[in-house]
Amino acid sequence: MTTPLRTPQRLRLTASLAASRSPARAAGASFATVSTFTAVTAITAITALCLSLFGCNAAVAQTPAQSPKADASAAPRTAPDARERWVHRPDLQRGFDALKTHGTLVLMDTASRQWMASDSVRAYTGYLPASTFKIPMSLIALETGAAQDENTRFPWDGKKRRMPDWNQDQTLATAYKYSAVWVFQHLARTVGQPTVQQFLYDFRYGNAKAGPVGDTFWLEGDLRISAVGQIDFLRRLHDRTLPLSDATYTAARAVMRRDTGPGWALYAKTGWGDASQPAIGWFVGWLERDCDPRPVYFALNMDMLRDELGPKREAVVKDSLRALGYLD
Repeated sequence: MTTPLRTPQRLRLTASLAASRSPARAAGASFATVSTFTAVTAITAITALCLSLFGCNAAVAQTPAQSPKADASAAPRTAPDARERWVHRPDLQRGFDALKTHGTLVLMDTASRQWMASDSVRAYTGYLPASTFKIPMSLIALETGAAQDENTRFPWDGKKRRMPDWNQDQTLATAYKYSAVWVFQHLARTVGQPTVQQFLYDFRYGNAKAGPVGDTFWLEGDLRISAVGQIDFLRRLHDRTLPLSDATYTAARAVMRRDTGPGWALYAKTGWGDASQPAIGWFVGWLERDCDPRPVYFALNMDMLRDELGPKREAVVKDSLRALGYLD
């Protein structure tokens, strides 16, 4: 028979067993402590690395998302000096009244960022561009190589036309000056209607309709442009934001230079379209002054009720520029 252990013996046995197990428990506790410390250290190191690499982005990722209202308030705004205003100037209508005709004159002063119009409704009405289309057609000819520069020659074909200045050999510059239609019809055929059409899209010129006939659409076809559209196009030309080479821009300025005076130069083109009734006359361009490099753009169109109104197109523009202090 087994003799039961007395209480003192039980206590000594329990103590002995506990002592025999304590090294394993201590080792396990030590390992857990080291593992926990290692994990915490690793997390801390990774967090520090993220912050050093991504800076504020890591901190932003842990902050609550901003509300849509806050995002909208942070949106960039147009600089005050880049905002443009439209001003109705009925006083500029006096030039047309004196001639007993109707028209509009639109001016854009880039220094004051101000548009001015004698007739704001007509300013947005589209008309055939007539010979003012020689501005974009000259650009297209120069860019495609149909004309090498302003001095490229075009032999007269011997056909007598209604304007004496047309009945001779021309350069691109003289054809532009005398508005020799046959030269620009030749250029349009040489370049080809699909290419001309693409350039009108690139230029965002009026309604950009180069048809239905490829060499008359600006005289009696579907192309239309407003006075405002003329100025929008001229601004892109002057600022060289059209998809054209520097050589084209340089030659175009030489072609377009119409008049000069003390401290100023005028780059412009007339137009007269008689496919509609009444016929429409144009004078469009810009004024550059030595005293201020920022140009003043202008676009006039008027009803050509009589032949003697021809030279009055330019006169109305220049008189208005003088009245407003842009010309001496």
